[in-house]
Amino acid sequence: MTDYREFIAFTDECNAHYRTLLEFEYRKLTLIHEDNIDELSRALSEEQALVMKSNVLEKKRAEILAPEDAGKTFRELIEAAPEEYKARLTESCEELTAVIRKIKDINDNAAAIINARLRKIQKNRDELETYNMKGGVSHTDGSVRTTTFNA
Repeated sequence: MTDYREFIAFTDECNAHYRTLLEFEYRKLTLIHEDNIDELSRALSEEQALVMKSNVLEKKRAEILAPEDAGKTFRELIEAAPEEYKARLTESCEELTAVIRKIKDINDNAAAIINARLRKIQKNRDELETYNMKGGVSHTDGSVRTTTFNA
């Protein structure tokens, strides 16, 4: 049987971790808005550490839960919990759900910004002109315009 006191302590640890991750995602979104590529690159190691911590927490969850509870969702675990733990677990579940939703929203927003910028870069790249060996301008669409300067 799952030790619900231990599981509550674990959910507190989880929520603290995901609040830290949320703070990081806010900072990262600010860096994206500011086009601060250098700081964004430096933040990569912090992000990797946070992701690795998430993986460690997932393993810890699997160790804490009794085998019969291993495949259950958080809400199913709350339903199966003794009555004295349900309110605390529900509160913890709601907090975790809200934080993860916010992280997802921030990531979706960041992805939209990055994709819009990449489309703009691609459009600008498609509009670039280069000179061919005869002095004409080669467009990326394949057309060639010759220069009017003849020596």
